Amino acid sequence: SYLVSCEVLCGEGSDGALEGMDRAYLIVGVNAASEDDAMTKIEASFEEEGYAIVDVEWISVASEMEWEDADGEAEGKDIVARLATLPEEVVYGVLFAATSEVSEAA
Repeated sequence: SYLVSCEVLCGEGSDGALEGMDRAYLIVGVNAASEDDAMTKIEASFEEEGYAIVDVEWISVASEMEWEDADGEAEGKDIVARLATLPEEVVYGVLFAATSEVSEAA
């Protein structure tokens, strides 16, 4: 299994857009043979759900993940547990609103 932390654009009808977010950060989990396979499955799922990847912060084999805080670790463990019951699915974590700061530097 792989865990991926990414920033996404929330398209019309997506959970993020329904919660009033233009952009969001989230962790997703997927069972895959490689990082490339994981990203292919995630991108296909995002397309179905109305999301588009803006940036991938990190991708890691779930069993090798080193967490910076207890909340992240708890969410990661929850995603991995749900992956075990939904092995063919991409499992979504909690959406966190991304601030859309636009710099006006010349």
